[in-house]
Amino acid sequence: MVRFADKNVLVTGAGGGIGGAIVEAFVDEGATVAATDLSMELLAPLVDRHAGRVHPVAADMAVVAEVKNMVAEAILVLRGLDVLVNVAGIALLEPVLDITEQSWQRTLAVNLTGSFFAAQEAARHMVETGGGVIVNIASIDAFVAESPFAHYNASKAGIVMTTKSFAYELGHRGVRCNAVAPGVTWTAMTQGDLRRGDASAAYERLVGRIPLRRPATPSEQAAVVLFLASDDAAFVNGETVIVDGGQLSGYWYQPSLEPPVPKSPFAD
Repeated sequence: MVRFADKNVLVTGAGGGIGGAIVEAFVDEGATVAATDLSMELLAPLVDRHAGRVHPVAADMAVVAEVKNMVAEAILVLRGLDVLVNVAGIALLEPVLDITEQSWQRTLAVNLTGSFFAAQEAARHMVETGGGVIVNIASIDAFVAESPFAHYNASKAGIVMTTKSFAYELGHRGVRCNAVAPGVTWTAMTQGDLRRGDASAAYERLVGRIPLRRPATPSEQAAVVLFLASDDAAFVNGETVIVDGGQLSGYWYQPSLEPPVPKSPFAD
């Protein structure tokens, strides 16, 4: 299936697990991609694997001027822009009583403000050129308070409402906007977080919340992003698709009824 032949796509946070998988998926389906991240070194593997199809653009999503320049550069390099995927984000482990003004501002600047202005700049171009699609990466933490991530939770809840606002105001001008809210996903960042303590026990606790009894893979998150960006989702606008294996669907009242958790990959 080649749904994005001759399409130009900008993916922020492309150096991470989910962002990289999204870039790979778009390239596999015919797109040319501008991949952005804070460091060019993070983008080198993608650029090397897809010479001529992936173009690196460095930007700090916390600096609005750099975000605007990033979108402009992507449009120049790609000679147009059909799809923007806002993936870039940070998550700091800080209890509510310990969050500083600096860490609060930095988290919202990267996760929410940067994504907003990237979408704004992309949408201005899309309106002028006949339309396009924006897909934002939110999180299940937009709907439940995962701790200790109050600033992350707030930023992702903001992404959900930003998505609705763009969709409602720009749908009639040819721009669709949707979001994906990932649950636990098996990225290097997730694995690193688990290794901070008893990795096997932490894995079992995480997977124990998920009816499918495993984390998502980055490619599974990417598949939903590509669906929303494609003409297959032509009448989907303003939605946030939760991709969490059913984690938010409920909870076990009787622990004795819970299905077994598969052996942790960290177990000896």
